[in-house]
Order: sequence, then structure tokens, then C-alpha cells
Amino acid sequence: MKNECHIVRDLMPLYTEGMLSDESAAFVKAHLETCEDCRAAYGGEEKPPVTEADTAQQRVGEAGVLRTLKKKLRKQTWCAIVITVAVVLLVTLLLRLNPIDYLADISATKEYTISDRMALLFKGGISDRATALSVLNSVHIVFENKEEDVYNKMAMSREEISYYFGALMNYCVPEVFEGEILTTYHIDLLSAHFGGSSGKMWVKYGYSHFDQAHDLRPYDSTGAIDHIALWKLEKRDDGYWRVVEIVNNMELGCIYSDWYKDYARGDTELNMSWYAD
Repeated sequence: MKNECHIVRDLMPLYTEGMLSDESAAFVKAHLETCEDCRAAYGGEEKPPVTEADTAQQRVGEAGVLRTLKKKLRKQTWCAIVITVAVVLLVTLLLRLNPIDYLADISATKEYTISDRMALLFKGGISDRATALSVLNSVHIVFENKEEDVYNKMAMSREEISYYFGALMNYCVPEVFEGEILTTYHIDLLSAHFGGSSGKMWVKYGYSHFDQAHDLRPYDSTGAIDHIALWKLEKRDDGYWRVVEIVNNMELGCIYSDWYKDYARGDTELNMSWYAD
């Protein structure tokens, strides 16, 4: 093998990549045209050197690939943003919704308007619920005492107390249970909506009655009675929210009455409303 062949074969990788100077490339090309062995060593075909035009075309192709990749990345990014926002909104909505079972519980009651039912479905804002909780903080006395005891325990006139509690006075323990029944209760806020001088609160409350004459066992084997009720409120000039109407409620003592037995058999409807005096 000639020395020239050794030189050409050492230069061939650079030649095929177009990395030789014009003079060196011309030298390799001229040798390949006259040397059959060197052509055979590289497949018998000469790979043309890369020209500036080829390089420019390659760059254009690479730029197109990069643009395509950027478009795909932007599309994927926007898809991820949209999905994230949708999930956040869905979770937020679910957190502000009450179970649909509550609507089923009141579906048979004709007195509730569409607005009332939507107020039950949506829990309400933070400020509305804070206002509602302040109302609930003042109702324990009427749930735990007879009406006369409420008047005796508060340093206010009967008229002021009656006006202050409004329709809530109907929750007072009935006189018929005096000395016989120990009553405990729980009350949960389901939703609250206040605007201007009017508001609505949906609550779920229940009583447990215990027979004081028989070791505080559940009275008449009834256990706890849970019920959903709508409270309608009006705002006084001093900012106090007064309950003026309680829609579709269950009186504390009615569960032992003949009326409740008729209701349990389906012979009558549980559609009661209490109003403030």
C-alpha cells in the first residue's frame, strides 16, 4: 500500500463529514478517482463531502423539529394547566356541596321553593357559615329548658326574650316532660346564606330522651330523632340575626302523640311551620 493510500484512509472520516479544508478534500477526491483499492475499502462508492448548502438544509430541518417539539410541549403544558384548574374547581365545588341525600329527604315537602332547595345543596361561604354559627351559639338555652325556665334564667323581660329568640322559642322542652324526661340534643349546620337583611339556615338536629324514673334508659325505646329544618332569619338594626320562621319542623313532644303515629303510618304529612311572635 502506498504511503498516499495510508494518508487518504486516515483522512476519509473527516472527508465524509466535510471537515477537511478545500485543498485536503481535493487531494482525497483525486486519489479516490485513481485508486481502486481505496474505493473498494469504502464500499466502492465515494461519499460526497458535506457542502454549506447541505449544512444549511440540515439546520433548517433541525429548526423545524425544534419548533414541532416546542408546540407539543406548549400543548401539553396547557393541557396540564386546564386539567389542574378543572380538578381544583371540582374539588372546591364538592367541598361546598352537601350530600344529595338531603335533597331526597325533603323532596316530598311542597313548602320548599327551588331557592330553598338550592340553599340546602350549597353550604355557603365562610362568612355566611360564621354568621350562622354565632346564631347557633345562642340557641342551647331553648333546647335544654322549658319556656318558663328560659324566662327565669335570663335577665330580660318576657317580651324581650320572646322577641330575641323569635321562632326558636318553639324548641323549648314541653311541660309534659317535666320531671320525667332528660333531654339531650345535637344540632349541625348544613348550609347558611345571608344577604342584605334576610338569611336562610339549614340545620339538622336531633333529640335523645331518657326516662329519669328508670335509670335514664331511652324513653319509650325511641332513641335519637334526627330532622332537617329550614330557618329563615331577619337582621335587626343592631346586627343580630333573628329566626322568624322555622319551616317543616318536628315538635319536641309530637313524636309520642297520636298525630305522630298517624304520620308514621303515612296518614298525614309532616308539614309544620313555626313563626316568631
